[in-house]
Amino acid sequence: MLLQDSTDDSVRKYYKSGRFSKKVKQYYSYGNFDNIMLSIKKFDEWIHKSIKGNEITYYRGFLFAPNLQKFSPTLDERRVRNLRINAYEAYDKDLVTLVQKKHDNFDYEYIAVRR
Repeated sequence: MLLQDSTDDSVRKYYKSGRFSKKVKQYYSYGNFDNIMLSIKKFDEWIHKSIKGNEITYYRGFLFAPNLQKFSPTLDERRVRNLRINAYEAYDKDLVTLVQKKHDNFDYEYIAVRR
């Protein structure tokens, strides 16, 4: 995985490529890669600026019980719930496809793919 930082400190771009990748995919992530939790404002901003096929990791951890996740458990369940609801509403409006990738128990990566 090749990491590239953009000029803006709050936005990071990284490209995933490899032997089994059919094409190079560009992922957007705001903030630290270990503790990813986008704000609703940043998620909505990404939806308005993205094009078909773009992907963003909007949460890393355990979305349905954030206090049980292995790294940086949070007690701010309301913020996590609002992000989950906002992502699902974007799915209901047929704007994104929601994907999750399991890294370990209680450690998932939640990704939105722009339609």
